Amino acid sequence: MLPGRTLLAFGALYPGALAHGGVWGGGWRLVASGFLHFSPVHLLFNMVCLVSWGTAVERRLGLAWFLLLYAASLLGGGLVAMTEPRGITAGASGAISGLLGALLYLSLRRMVDMPLAGIAATVALNVAFTFGASSISWRGHLGGFVAGLLTCLGLQAASWVAARTLRCRFPEWLTLDLLLIAVLAAAIWRPDGPVAAGLLLLDIALVVKAADLALCLQRGTALVAAVALVAQAGLLAWAGVRFGVPGLGASSLGASGLGVSGLGVAAALAAASVWLHLAPLRRGLRDQGFIAAGLQAERRRVQGL
Repeated sequence: MLPGRTLLAFGALYPGALAHGGVWGGGWRLVASGFLHFSPVHLLFNMVCLVSWGTAVERRLGLAWFLLLYAASLLGGGLVAMTEPRGITAGASGAISGLLGALLYLSLRRMVDMPLAGIAATVALNVAFTFGASSISWRGHLGGFVAGLLTCLGLQAASWVAARTLRCRFPEWLTLDLLLIAVLAAAIWRPDGPVAAGLLLLDIALVVKAADLALCLQRGTALVAAVALVAQAGLLAWAGVRFGVPGLGASSLGASGLGVSGLGVAAALAAASVWLHLAPLRRGLRDQGFIAAGLQAERRRVQGL
């Protein structure tokens, strides 16, 4: 068992972490706590669940949307876990519970080749195990489960709206790109009225349609992936400089004394974006247009998700 002081130094959650440190001073714990575990048994149990549930979800959603789902579940579980009246919280249980919530949703929609009865039984066992052990944060499990289920529902709803209003349907990596760019644009420019918000929505719709038309071109997939990558990197760097995430020293990180800056966070996210775009870039360079077999197969596979 790791001592509580060590876990707190490296990012474990505790009641009121955001209230004490603010969004930047304490919010980093929402991510860091998901990679900390109290013991090897705790880590092993979570990894077994991750492989068991995550494999089916990742196969159905694709890597990009799986990562989005995992991140949303991690944050949702962490936010609810911080309402614990006492003690510290650590582990990937919230994020993994989100995968179980997504798996339940996909099973209810018959979008995975797994029996609903088996998944329902797994959910019931997880609930019994969570509430049966006093050392387990049921709030973190519940928050992650609900966040995963709602995220999966939101992804399908967004795809349904885009297909019927904008008359376009994209592979999951491009949908995630457009969503991230829209969120970053809204956070940077912060529309201060209905007119400004309407203009921002119009700009986003125009970008979506431009991407849809570009995919019709020869090697259009590579072109769209490259433009999205550059746009993301620029917006992330701008956000890191503008919002100026303060450096975190030993006082806020405990004995570890790690330093994190807004630009450093943006650089790490940009590097992750480059890695996620390597596959579509390589595939796009061989693509002969929107009707290419690879893109068609991908669209048939996601079937609206």
